[in-house]
Amino acid sequence: MISLMSIKAHVRRILGPRLSNAIRNSIVSVRAGLGLLPRIDRPNCVSALMRVKDEEWWIEPSILSVKDLVNEYIIMDASMDRTSEIIESLRRDYGLNIIHVMDFDDDIARVSQRGLELTRCRWILRWDGDFVMTEYGVQFIKDLINGLRKDRYYSIYWPHILLVGDPFHQKPGMPLHSEHWLVTYTPGMRFVRVPGGFEYLYVPTTLAYRIEINKPLSFHVDAKPKIRLLIGRYRWEHFIRSVREPLMDYVKRRVIEDYGTDDLSRAAEIYYQDLISGLVPYDKSKYGDYSEILKRYIERYYGKS
Repeated sequence: MISLMSIKAHVRRILGPRLSNAIRNSIVSVRAGLGLLPRIDRPNCVSALMRVKDEEWWIEPSILSVKDLVNEYIIMDASMDRTSEIIESLRRDYGLNIIHVMDFDDDIARVSQRGLELTRCRWILRWDGDFVMTEYGVQFIKDLINGLRKDRYYSIYWPHILLVGDPFHQKPGMPLHSEHWLVTYTPGMRFVRVPGGFEYLYVPTTLAYRIEINKPLSFHVDAKPKIRLLIGRYRWEHFIRSVREPLMDYVKRRVIEDYGTDDLSRAAEIYYQDLISGLVPYDKSKYGDYSEILKRYIERYYGKS
């Protein structure tokens, strides 16, 4: 499957996105016209599929930002901080329909597939614990999907605004990140693992129309307390290298090697300053201000927005 996806990606690069999308959608249209699309037998609602790990800063605005769009949340949770407690309080205080599953499997594709199998709605929103929807994004998506045919399958792409290190910076050359964040539950769709430990949601291209939205509808807030940022750096290294040493023992050893100190707070500050020095300021004049809900939490953690 991975080799097939690589071939498709290569063909897409050669043809360009517009021509590639036109060909794909034409094939789907022909199949639909011939009555070759499988029947959709799910209710016309939205399931948010969330995979979360230690997102106590952003899990609340993440969940609340889509509550007027989502009918159920499937949350696969591997957290050791207050994330799980916050999820339960949101379910209680807002009456949200949340299926909360603790799952500590390191294989994110496997976890995602288990979560996908728990969904019941026609629409699947792929949503992480540090994603925050804009106010206009919710209404835009509701209007879009309400206008689409109920007997067709779709993969809907849009860009996240990617904030890195803190809410005030971005990677140079990578201010946005676009994927198919919203899809109809499609026969044959599944999560597959790709190199680097990532996962990809495969949706059969001969069944689902591809819709591209060029306007950013949401934020990906890759910002955490400084020590969490430092640990995150080594957690990824620990995972990729399949290190058997306990994570925090590995972190402490690598901090001494890299920073010449066993003081995690000091090392975290150095790492943060190095990280920020390679980033560029978030340009509100280009991508717009933060959503109102995101502003509140930025002010809570950083004292400004």
